[in-house]
Amino acid sequence: MKVKVLGTQSPYSTEGHHCPGFLVTKGETKILLDCGSGINSLLNFPEDLKNLNIIISHLHRDHYSDLFNLFYASAVFKRQGRLNDKINVYLPSTPELTYKDICSEKDSYANIDVINQDKEIKINDIKITFSKNDHPVETYSVKITDGKKTIVYTSDVSYSSKDKLVKFSSNADLLISEASLLVSHGFPEICNHLTAKQAATIAKDANVKKLVLTHFWPEENLDRYLDEAEEVFDNVFVAIEKMIIE
Repeated sequence: MKVKVLGTQSPYSTEGHHCPGFLVTKGETKILLDCGSGINSLLNFPEDLKNLNIIISHLHRDHYSDLFNLFYASAVFKRQGRLNDKINVYLPSTPELTYKDICSEKDSYANIDVINQDKEIKINDIKITFSKNDHPVETYSVKITDGKKTIVYTSDVSYSSKDKLVKFSSNADLLISEASLLVSHGFPEICNHLTAKQAATIAKDANVKKLVLTHFWPEENLDRYLDEAEEVFDNVFVAIEKMIIE
């Protein structure tokens, strides 16, 4: 499996940096983890629409806003005869008004399905499972495995979900973790997001092989996230747009 970093910032994009998005590929299969604003600029159209499966971890706009552009692109390329199969979109069913708004989009060539704690998706030899996070809206961490390698994407999560996330991520080859905060920012230990130190602690306790930090505050120096995480976990680096992780 291969991961292409599409977006690493929240809650807004800046020049060269987009809101959350990671494209996992294996052979012809593509799995897009979140669809934040700006990530479409790093996709290849129409090729990346073929065999595309989109997982929206939760319905906060910084994680799904580019989905509507993908919907429209799928409809256009279908009409041009350049896209044969529908794209597949998996997302939570709440908040209800947001979910209904997405499902009501008519100009698209897509299947839409709901995810929950018990959902299991199988795509060829890849299995995708979910773990529900503590966050203000219904939110899921995502595990992708082909039986040989395992990738876990935390999405947005509170440190109150630590024990559950450690179990879900146990022995993963790659943990892509949000690290919205730094200890020096002064937030309470338990809030809506993780510090870089907390992300590193989860990686260490879960015995993962590699940790990638993401979901950064746009005004913060990325070196500070890395320095804080490296105090706890050795094999860690920050995600940067266009980065390819083999």
